[in-house]
Amino acid sequence: MGVFAICSKKDIKDDLYLGTFYLQHRGQEYCGLSTTDGKTITLHTHKGLIREGFRDGLDALEGTMGIGHISVKDRQPIKIHSKLGEFTICYSGNIINAQQIIKNLEAKGHMFASLEDVEVVANLIATEDDFVSGIEKMAKTIKGSYALAILTKDAIYVARDKYGYKPMVIAAKDGTVAVSSESCSFTNLKLLLIRDVKPGEILSIRNGKFKTEKIIPSSFHQFCTFEWVYTAEISSIIEGLPVASARKNLGASLARRFPVKADVVAGVPNSGIGHALGYSLESGIPYDHVFVRYGYASRSYTKATQVERDREAKIKLLTVNANVKGKRIVLCDDSIVRGTQMKNDLVVKLREAGAREIHVRIACPPLKAPCMYGKSTRTKKELAAYHKSVEEVRKYIHVDSLGYNTIEDMEDALRIPRKNLCLSCWTDIYKV
Repeated sequence: MGVFAICSKKDIKDDLYLGTFYLQHRGQEYCGLSTTDGKTITLHTHKGLIREGFRDGLDALEGTMGIGHISVKDRQPIKIHSKLGEFTICYSGNIINAQQIIKNLEAKGHMFASLEDVEVVANLIATEDDFVSGIEKMAKTIKGSYALAILTKDAIYVARDKYGYKPMVIAAKDGTVAVSSESCSFTNLKLLLIRDVKPGEILSIRNGKFKTEKIIPSSFHQFCTFEWVYTAEISSIIEGLPVASARKNLGASLARRFPVKADVVAGVPNSGIGHALGYSLESGIPYDHVFVRYGYASRSYTKATQVERDREAKIKLLTVNANVKGKRIVLCDDSIVRGTQMKNDLVVKLREAGAREIHVRIACPPLKAPCMYGKSTRTKKELAAYHKSVEEVRKYIHVDSLGYNTIEDMEDALRIPRKNLCLSCWTDIYKV
């Protein structure tokens, strides 16, 4: 999921649309935009991609402030009428104790339309007398992660969870301020990246200026490592570290740990390409394409069901047969989740195209536990590495060799202390 917010002295509907559009890689199931002209709050949500959903134009969304959202699961933003007044809210994250909070609120007379996490967050915030106090109360009540944006008639409020699991960045230029889940939103808007929203920070945005209202303290910070490995767009910068640099470093680490004689290094589009470039530069083996991603396909990992994921994985990649036949190939990817795409799609296509050898290199360690801080949550039994050794996974996906980075490799590649990296997917240890 992705969140975008913008405030300016001029009409923002086009910039709101573009800033949200550049988060499309974070979810493709639902999209929504909400704006205000200071008098009324307008909200439009759609099922599907943002370009399709808003094909008929943005005329009804004129305003000087707005928030946008893309999702893998539910329609956002949502509109709330409360003692705080009318507002819209959108959110990225996962509330682990959502069901218990819902029961507690229902016992006090609260009503829910969808039982989605965003409605839980909104109800908690609306119980207080102002938005800053409401966000603080929400943060103390929930277990999990969040990055959120609230639009009122006179301000935008944005907040990041006190642990820093979900990324959030600020940009500004010439009286325009924007906040986004990723900095790739800002590039074509000509906005200048200022900094990350600090873990626990609550910001208000008015009249093209932002102000820190409060920072909720925490005894530790843990940034989602998977953002650099897979989730984020390669042009983004998170916690001061360019995603492109992180992926090259991870690929170089794989080349040092698992050298092999090969003719070509290739990446599984799109996130695997950065890792492959790093492997190629470190090893001296030339980089080339063995797969290209068809431009109208979406991300298979972010699909809601296994059937949808398998269908998207099957259609999204085309084999470059001329670069495969008779070649020894190093194939780099961000991760192996179930192993079904690698086994049934990628390896099969390379074998059919005449690959001589296939050596798979994975940027992160074997995934052994589900994510509890995002909507990609899965059960352990679905993860190939949970019940298979590396050698058993190699045989399962039918490749000549298989190598993973270690946690130490990731720490070195990202140059971020291990204590500040969320490693739950690999350690099965959750601090929240």
